[in-house]
Amino acid sequence: MKAIRAILLTINLLLIAGLLLTTMAGTVSPSRMMLPSLLAYGYLPLLGANVLMVVVWAMMKRWEALLSVAAIAVRWSMVGLFFQVGGTQKVPPRAEHPMMVTVMSYNVHQFQGPEDCPMSSDSNARSFLSLVSEEGPDVLCLQEYAAPKTVRVTDSLVLMGYNHYYGAHATGRGVPYGTVVFSRLPITYVNRLDNTKILVEILKEDRRLHVCSIHMDSYRFDATDREEIDRMRHGEVQESSRRTLEKVRETILSHQTEWEQHLRPVVQESTVPLVLAGDMNDIPNSWLYNQIDKEMTDSYREEGFGFVTTYNGGDEQLLPIGSGWLPKFRIDMVFHNEGLRTLSYRRIKTRISDHYPIVVALEVKE
Repeated sequence: MKAIRAILLTINLLLIAGLLLTTMAGTVSPSRMMLPSLLAYGYLPLLGANVLMVVVWAMMKRWEALLSVAAIAVRWSMVGLFFQVGGTQKVPPRAEHPMMVTVMSYNVHQFQGPEDCPMSSDSNARSFLSLVSEEGPDVLCLQEYAAPKTVRVTDSLVLMGYNHYYGAHATGRGVPYGTVVFSRLPITYVNRLDNTKILVEILKEDRRLHVCSIHMDSYRFDATDREEIDRMRHGEVQESSRRTLEKVRETILSHQTEWEQHLRPVVQESTVPLVLAGDMNDIPNSWLYNQIDKEMTDSYREEGFGFVTTYNGGDEQLLPIGSGWLPKFRIDMVFHNEGLRTLSYRRIKTRISDHYPIVVALEVKE
C-alpha cells in the first residue's frame, strides 16, 4: 500500500508542477523560457488530472488531496478564459444603441472548408455570402480571403453595401486578398502593418474608430506533423516529434516578435476606440494573449457564454482535445480598448472554413 501511495504521490507532484508552470506562460516571455508556453496547451488536461487526483486521495481518505486542491485554487482564475456564464448572444436593437458597431471576424480559409468537407470553394463562397447577408455586420475582418474565380465575392459584398474595403495584399485590379477589412461605414485611413495585419480608421457618425484585422503566424503543420500530433496525444512521443515541436516553438517566438514590433505600438499609442480582431493562432492562456489582455478587453470574457472553440479542424467535435488530429481551442478573438464595450458575443457554427466566425456587437462609449 505504501508503494502505491508513493507512486501516486510522485504522479500527483508532476501534475501539480505542470499545472503551476502554466501560470508562468502568461508572464515569462517565450524567448526567455519556452517550457511554460508549451505547457499552456495542456492547462485543461492538467486541471482535469489534478481534479481526478483529489478524488483519488479523497477516496483513500488521505491528506495529500489538499496538494492538488491548493494547485487548482492557484490556477482556477484561468477557467474564465475558457468558460463563461451570464453573457448574451442577442444583438440589441440599434434604436437603443445608436453608437453600436457589429464586427464579424472570420478566417475563411480561402473558402476551402474543413479537411473533411466535400463542398467546393464556390459552394462555400456562396454560403459565406448568405451568412453575411443574414448577419449583416457593419465590419468584416477576414483572414485568408481569396475569392474563387467563378464566384465574385468582392463584387457581391459591394452590392450588399460593403463599399469600403482594403487588404494587406491586392491584385492588379485592386481586389483585396489575405487579411482584409470590408466595411459599410466609411474608411478614412489605412495602415498596412505587415503582410498579415491591416489597420483602418472607420467613421461612426462623427466618431473615429480604429479596426485592426490580423492573422498571426500559423504553425503550418503538414500531414507528417498531424500524424505526430496524433501520436503525441496518445502518449507516443518519437524522435520525429522534435520536428513538430520545433515548429510550435518557432511559431510561439514569431508571435512574440509580431506583438512587440507591430501590434504593441498600435495598441499602446491608440487615442481612439480600437478593435483588434482576427486569427491569433494562439490560446487564451498564452504569453501573447496575456500581453494583449493587459492593454485591452476580450469580448468573450465580457459577453461570451459556455465553452467556445473557434478552430474547426476537420471534425464536428467541440472538445479541448478533439477527435481530430489537432486540439480544439478558441484562437479567433475580438479585443477592444476602453473606448468601447461589448454588447453581445456569438460564435457561429458553419462548415464554410476550418474556423468558425464570431460576431460581436460593440458600443462606442460617449
